[in-house]
Amino acid sequence: MKRVLGLLILTLVVGCAALSAGAAAQEEGAENATAGPRVSIVEPTEGAILAGNVTVRVNLTNFTLVEPPGEPDAPGGGLLHYYLDAPVPANASAPAVPETGWYAASTNTTHTWENVTPGEHNLSVQLVNDDGTPLVPLVFETVNVTVGDDAAVMNLTAADFAFDTEAITVPAGAVVTVFFRNEDQGIPHNLAVYDSSLRSERFFMGEFITGPAETVYTFIAPSLPGTYYFQCDAHPFMNGDFIVG
Repeated sequence: MKRVLGLLILTLVVGCAALSAGAAAQEEGAENATAGPRVSIVEPTEGAILAGNVTVRVNLTNFTLVEPPGEPDAPGGGLLHYYLDAPVPANASAPAVPETGWYAASTNTTHTWENVTPGEHNLSVQLVNDDGTPLVPLVFETVNVTVGDDAAVMNLTAADFAFDTEAITVPAGAVVTVFFRNEDQGIPHNLAVYDSSLRSERFFMGEFITGPAETVYTFIAPSLPGTYYFQCDAHPFMNGDFIVG
């Protein structure tokens, strides 16, 4: 009798769990079905530092890209408008063409802006109808990025309280990517760049990592050629020349 009762209880528990899981799945499916269209910028991320061409990649939810453009509106579908340094158009009765900046209509989830000038820029992506008018309510996302003149990639290692180089050379205004490795067990190190050993002006300060560990630093080099200074902020005797050509 006890065995039969135990089996009945176990069956009830398993059944309740299955019903709960099914209800949760149905609820999630219903939420996705009733949610409006959305767009999110996957790359680049907010505050990214880039060089040269800038590729924007997006993710879509509850929205279908329709070809060819200019056809009558299809329910739940339309086009993407990519913007560079442009205000997102909000007039629902007119094509989403900004008065300033640049835009591109597309049925692809990626778009590349070529030869973007160095400096700070904003990138936006908007969902529009087949005729180019904005969705109502507006559906868009914007990120801000910084673009450098050139690109410089290097490795830097800290071991036995010393960097493995006494000089780092990069082009002026370059996007500098440093693959930094700290080999000192239990010791924090970082990379920081200053105008000189007096450290009156700081151009970059990387986060500390405690060894053994690795990280990647990305920053913009000074725009004026000259000899600057780098160090580990925790151990200033670890230093060298940061040469901008």
